[in-house]
Amino acid sequence: MASSTDVERLLAQTQRERNVRATLKMQIKQHAQKERDFAEWEERLVDKQQRIEDNIVNCDDMLRQADAKREHAEDNVKRDAESQRSSMRDIARLRAQLEDIRAKCAHVSDEIQASSKYFEFLSRSSQIVLARNSSKAEDVYELVEEILDRHRTLVMANHQLQDQFKVTARSHDDLTDAHNKYVDDSRENILALNTRLGGMKRLLESNMRSTSASMTTMTHFAKKCALKHSSVSLVKMATENIFVKCTSRSHVARCATGREHASDTSVRLSIIRHFLCDMRAIARETTCDR
Repeated sequence: MASSTDVERLLAQTQRERNVRATLKMQIKQHAQKERDFAEWEERLVDKQQRIEDNIVNCDDMLRQADAKREHAEDNVKRDAESQRSSMRDIARLRAQLEDIRAKCAHVSDEIQASSKYFEFLSRSSQIVLARNSSKAEDVYELVEEILDRHRTLVMANHQLQDQFKVTARSHDDLTDAHNKYVDDSRENILALNTRLGGMKRLLESNMRSTSASMTTMTHFAKKCALKHSSVSLVKMATENIFVKCTSRSHVARCATGREHASDTSVRLSIIRHFLCDMRAIARETTCDR
């Protein structure tokens, strides 16, 4: 009777030991799988954090380039506006010069008209003198010589005025042609400047839109980075809890050292891995003993 009771007790103890070994094996496998999952998760988090940091650096470079393009476009717009104002000042100056030339031409025409009265007077005087019946031939000849001298003087003055009028007319035509050419060139220049200004405005708007998009992308990446940081914090908290549980259940010297000096998550994960390896080794030794 006693032997049967011992056998039953041994069988029960053997069954319990088998159950304990099976439980330990399952827990060791679960811990090993969790360790591999934690390692892969940590690697993925490190890769994602590195990509996010690279994207933030790239966004900063894009923002600096967009700001440089915008400043360059603003400088070009200022230079074009200054060139347009200078062209308008030149046009106003040439118009004033043209008005002066026209005034001079009008003055010369008035002088020619005034001289024509003297010519008509001399012509009438010559006819009157020739029609006179005077007995004093010497007085008549003296008067005729005086009139002829005056006529020659007036003819010379008239020729000089006509030459001056021709020179002034040619100068007026040249200045008119130069003014018309300058006006045409100025219009073409203003049209080209307006076209360039429109293109620069469109470029500025495009750069502003690009800057806005870059800011939006940077904000999105910052939010993702904050989310990843929060995920990393959760991982660290979970690692801390597992680390505390492992170290509280172990009295190995390296675990004590881990409590004092392990401040990095990777070190704590390494300690957890060592603890699980020790548990696996204990389970194997227990299985071999049995």
